[in-house]
Amino acid sequence: MDESRRVLRKGFIGIQGTEIVLVDSMDTLPPQVRAEITIDAEGMVMLPGLIDTHAHGGHGLTKTLGEGGVGIETDWDDFMEGIYFRGTTPEFWYEEARLSGLEKLKFGVTTGMSMLGSYPRYDDQVYWRSHVEGMAEIGIRDILGIGTPNPPFPKTFYRWIKRDGAYLDHDEYQLSHEESFEKTRQAVRTFQNTNGGLTFCYPTPSGVGRRDPLSPAELTAQNRAMKDISLEFGVPVHAHSYGGDLSFAREHFPFILSPDLSLAHCTGIDEEEIKILADTGVGVCSGPSTGSYIKARCPVVELLEAGCTVSFCTDASAPDRTFDLFEKLRMGARLHRVHFHDNGVLPAGKLLEMVTIDAARCLGLQSSLGSLEPGKLADLILVDTRKPHLAPVWQEPLRMVYQASGHDVDTVVVNGKILMRGREVSHINQQTVLQRGEEEAWAALRRLGLEKATALPEKLWGVTHY
Repeated sequence: MDESRRVLRKGFIGIQGTEIVLVDSMDTLPPQVRAEITIDAEGMVMLPGLIDTHAHGGHGLTKTLGEGGVGIETDWDDFMEGIYFRGTTPEFWYEEARLSGLEKLKFGVTTGMSMLGSYPRYDDQVYWRSHVEGMAEIGIRDILGIGTPNPPFPKTFYRWIKRDGAYLDHDEYQLSHEESFEKTRQAVRTFQNTNGGLTFCYPTPSGVGRRDPLSPAELTAQNRAMKDISLEFGVPVHAHSYGGDLSFAREHFPFILSPDLSLAHCTGIDEEEIKILADTGVGVCSGPSTGSYIKARCPVVELLEAGCTVSFCTDASAPDRTFDLFEKLRMGARLHRVHFHDNGVLPAGKLLEMVTIDAARCLGLQSSLGSLEPGKLADLILVDTRKPHLAPVWQEPLRMVYQASGHDVDTVVVNGKILMRGREVSHINQQTVLQRGEEEAWAALRRLGLEKATALPEKLWGVTHY
């Protein structure tokens, strides 16, 4: 994924400290080069670490909840807000981060966005810190997303109180729209570029665009606050956006539209909004397996033709997804090829760019991540091709897109450190992560009396919709 998009067979990479220092074919390897650790990658394909440009922290412990409306008396986002804002404790966020971080690691995702909650939980850094500590234990790069959630306001939160080792009671409190601005600044100031460069924090409002019942003046103040935080700390802004939002933003707060902004979904946008994105350099993070895509298409091909930077993302693992970006590449390609009735749309090389170098560009990280070349940080993965579904091995970029999956990732290196080898993660007890994650998921539901949300949908079989 360097500028010339080289494909090296029988190649090597030399890592010193946290950086890549050598990349070439084996016949050019200087004889005097020696390494403390050598990984024999015969039979494998090396790629830059995959970058997931949009996902939600918390979703790892709420998978499939709400399917068929089970246990939900409101819409899905409000249901999730209830769990995240009022049912969770610091332990929930710590264990969820470990579980989701481990899933990402084992799927070859070395950098990922984590908007904390379905809408960001912005009330208290005790929850932010728990997430950061959980991800740090796994060792991948993580972008904590804190910002203004969608209205209405004020937002109601519970702080659960532990007595005799158990959470049996809670305090209830509310925070306003305006209070989210300073909370966001506090999060970015505290966590940006920490943990040895593995933890980032971006101002991440839930949406850029119209959000009723907030007035244009209130939304302008919100976007000005997010932009000011971005400028103060030198970080991008990240948010959701849908059809009509970009036209509204250009009319009321055009200053937010710049290359320092990336927007998830962008479904249902029209030709004029495509032009807005192209003219302003805003990055687009399209989730082909998301609920928003079911409602309307993100015009990925048209955006690319207009000169926009577009990535494919997972949107996390709830209610009905995983962090496997290889799967998202296939799904994204198929959706757009069906739309255009053209199997040549989105060739395999471009698809790989959309989860590596283009994904890094969307998040403002292209100078250090997204490609395998000297001077970049040593984030890379090895995919084991010695499997029936990946044989015979030729046209490797196509094989990665059309047949590989996250389960084929053998080795993961982040910041020059080997985190997984032979699919074994030695620095984490996987069974403990699974067990404690399950315990925290059930505990959050029990606090709110939502155990019924785990029941099977009535219409589990058959052809009718819910």
